[in-house]
Formats: sequence, structure tokens, C-alpha cells
Amino acid sequence: MVTFGLERRAVLSLGANLGDRVATIDAAVRALDTIDGIRVLQRSSAWESPSWHPDGEGLTPDYVNIAVLVGTTMEPIDLLDATQAVEDALGRVRNERWGPRTIDIDIVTIGGIEHAEDRLVLPHPRAHERQFVLQPWLEIEPHAELPGRGPIAELADYADGDAWRLE
Repeated sequence: MVTFGLERRAVLSLGANLGDRVATIDAAVRALDTIDGIRVLQRSSAWESPSWHPDGEGLTPDYVNIAVLVGTTMEPIDLLDATQAVEDALGRVRNERWGPRTIDIDIVTIGGIEHAEDRLVLPHPRAHERQFVLQPWLEIEPHAELPGRGPIAELADYADGDAWRLE
């Protein structure tokens, strides 16, 4: 694994809509924090949002989502590999785009890095459109900005979809 040597802040968006959603997200956060090169700094409370599918909303169970702020010394692609290993360990199956999933971990941003290749685009190309990303992130970093898009508080005012804090 290649490292920068210097720690950068990254924002991860975690979601689950199968099984015990909250327990799976908690397990994912614990697993991330045990990986060399990743330090969990802060996490949001749990938020719920309707599932989305190209054939219509509500075809699969609602999602539970959180945002996690981590410090990482990893290269972006190494962080992606690490998050996908956590997903795999928690039973993630990748057989349908937009399908239901036990866990999904998206890298929203890493520092101010812009990165574009087949496997990873940074910042996440649709984060600015998603309440289930913006609301949990806003909770833990209210003055944050999404590189190339602006303050997340302003983005949340215009983003589509619903997200509500889970009781």
C-alpha cells in the first residue's frame, strides 16, 4: 500500500438498506478505524432516505446513511480498495447497479484532490445532488465545501431527495 506520509482529511458516505442497517454501518466504521492508514475522526448520526432505482423510488427498502470524517495517509485508489474490502467483509454483493446492498461506502472527497479514472472520480461526481450525503456531512462539518461545487450548506438547500435524522 502506497502512502502520502502526510495525513489528509477525507469524507466518506456510508449507506445500507438490507439487514440490520445501523449495526452494519457501525461495523463498517469500526472496521475502517482498524485499517493502517485510516483514522476515524468523526461520524454523523444516522439519517434515513428513500431508496432510488431507475425504475422508480421505493422498489427497495429505505437506506440508513452516515457521513464519516477520516484522516488518511493513503493514495485515493488505495483508500478505495480499503473501503471495498470492508464492504466485501460485510457481505456486499455487486451484481446490480442501484440495487439493494448491505453496505455502500463512497469516497466523497479527499482533501482538495481531483482524481478521475474508471474506478474513482474525486470529488464524488454526484455528491452535490444528494441529500443523503449532504445532510449527514453538514452535521459534522457545517462549514465544509465540496471542491468545485461550493459550501455544502448551500448545496443542501438545492439538492434533490429527502433525508431525515433516524430516531
